[in-house]
Amino acid sequence: MTSPQVLRAEWPMLALFLAAGMTPFVFGDPFSLDLVFSTILWAAAATAWNISGGYAGQLSLGHAAFFGIGAYASTWLLLRHGVSPWMGMWVGGLLAAVCAAAIGWLTMRLRGSFFVMATLAFGTVAHIVAVNWRSITGGSNGLSIPFAHAPGNMIFSDKASFVYVALALLVVSYVLVRVIERSRLGYSLVAYRENDQAARALGVRTLRARLVAIAISAFLTALCGTVQTQYTLYLDPDSAVGLAFSLQVALIAIVGGLGTARGPIVGAMLIIPASGLLRAALSSSYSGVHLLVYSALVIVVLLTLPEGIGPGIARWWRRRTARSQPVPTPSSR
Repeated sequence: MTSPQVLRAEWPMLALFLAAGMTPFVFGDPFSLDLVFSTILWAAAATAWNISGGYAGQLSLGHAAFFGIGAYASTWLLLRHGVSPWMGMWVGGLLAAVCAAAIGWLTMRLRGSFFVMATLAFGTVAHIVAVNWRSITGGSNGLSIPFAHAPGNMIFSDKASFVYVALALLVVSYVLVRVIERSRLGYSLVAYRENDQAARALGVRTLRARLVAIAISAFLTALCGTVQTQYTLYLDPDSAVGLAFSLQVALIAIVGGLGTARGPIVGAMLIIPASGLLRAALSSSYSGVHLLVYSALVIVVLLTLPEGIGPGIARWWRRRTARSQPVPTPSSR
């Protein structure tokens, strides 16, 4: 595709990113900015997960471990050695990528539910390590980062700055996914997802492609861990490497559309604001009701659009566009 064609195809996302960048000027209250930041960061995390879980079809429930590696690595470097998180986040990302490649080498020969259970076990082991390795993680008490306004240490006095940091991470992740889609790596991942045996028969090195994909996915997930930690200035095993993260990030990608660049972003735009608004509206008066409403909303979406919201909307738009085009009449001879 030429550059003008790429721009025409991506104008909805360009408009969306521009609108996200304008939100701090529209919503000034802390609650709204917190919701915007969470939505953008979860979209980035789901986009990272989707590289391996969506394009390669390797449904992982252990990505919380990579999120935690990034969070703990940058925090430990900051607290013990005064290394800025702007640098520490890359160290955490590289550590997560190496761990992902090592774990992938051991588990990616498994298929289906066996692979899912292996990643779940890996995430559980990571949580146990985080609880017991007190010298690094602080154990169950967690680690607190002293608040001192220092942009060089990724500590800002306003939430708007974090919105822009998360948005930059999301844009980089989205562009990288688009590049992967059009590369040999992307074609290899899709070939494995659709028919592994046929791909191997054609000479596609699917194992190497999946290892590269999960390493990239883990690297980006670790960056999200650093940003989230600097936003909250606190992390503990449950928030950093808990199972809830792995389930949530997979759910966002599934609801939005697996194996699509826009799907995780669309899924985050639905799930995160819905969860936050329902919690704010119902949890104080009717404890637990917001979880029932939230679950019902997700179930309805999955039943009506099993392929995900993103592909469903795209299909509807194509049909609408096709109807609006005039039907060509046969030319007379």
